[in-house]
Amino acid sequence: MEPDKSLQKINFINLALLVLGLLVTGTVGYMIIERWSFLDSIYMVVITLATVGYREVYPLSSTGMVFTMLLIVFGMVTLYYVVRALSEHVLEGQFDVNYKTKKMNKEIKSLKDHYVVCGFGRVGEKVASELHKDGIKFVVIDNDPAAINSCNDKGFLCSIGDATSEETLLAAGLMNAKGLITTLGRDSDNILTVITARTLQSSLFIIARANHDDASDKLIRVGANRAVSPYQISAFRMATFALRPNIADFVDNILDLDKSEIQISDVTVSSHSPLVNQPLERYLANRKSGVSVLVIYRGEGRVIINPLGSAEIETGDRLIIMGTRQNLTAAEKLFNR
Repeated sequence: MEPDKSLQKINFINLALLVLGLLVTGTVGYMIIERWSFLDSIYMVVITLATVGYREVYPLSSTGMVFTMLLIVFGMVTLYYVVRALSEHVLEGQFDVNYKTKKMNKEIKSLKDHYVVCGFGRVGEKVASELHKDGIKFVVIDNDPAAINSCNDKGFLCSIGDATSEETLLAAGLMNAKGLITTLGRDSDNILTVITARTLQSSLFIIARANHDDASDKLIRVGANRAVSPYQISAFRMATFALRPNIADFVDNILDLDKSEIQISDVTVSSHSPLVNQPLERYLANRKSGVSVLVIYRGEGRVIINPLGSAEIETGDRLIIMGTRQNLTAAEKLFNR
């Protein structure tokens, strides 16, 4: 919550400086244009901005009239902005407890191609943090007020409700979402969430948490694209660190987008790409592009691992490529040109 308080403090300082600047500008203006004293000048500024209807301190010159009209226009705009900002702060902090919720719901409705994260427990919080770190838009759903408060404290978009409910999923913008990640603590809840989400949007990419070994197959059968067991992954990683620590460290470095210069990207070849019907080595040879093609995913489940340079690229191929950020950015432009 500290960043929010600091932001509010900065906003109030800016508002005060804005009003002070208007007073100083008006006072100095009258002192220069009309040759009035400081007291007469600031008095004139105050009654002008307050629109109380008093007469001028002294008769105004033509230049003074123009200056007064400009002062009134800028003063009205400035005071309107100040009053509005203060009113929003009062509404948010005191009179309307639903103000933040309404504001957040409005922001959620404007989202597109985002992810819906169901559950903000230990697993869900880590998922949300990773998405936030990568700059991915997402909405968190949880029916626990304490979890929602924790989500709000982190500055994430969140919606309170039952993730298995159609109404809750729709309120989280599911119809405009790119994917859904359900991390609920019970497999039955994850299964029902997957069924509900898949019924609402057939093209949604769904990742589901499997808390027991036999839940993975069930989640896939009811519509999940991927089923993930946190316990199985933890055991696999621990064994990998024990048996192949250097490989595990290398993979971790690649997946750490903040620290690693080497990245892995998943790109699809469009029909307009110059890569279509061309051998891999023509554009994507490592010595030319600086990237390495690790895998080619082709239709009907065909997979080409470590493809040769003579392999021809087809429309719709998905390529997993690895390289530096700069080389990947340059290479990715070829896929959708």
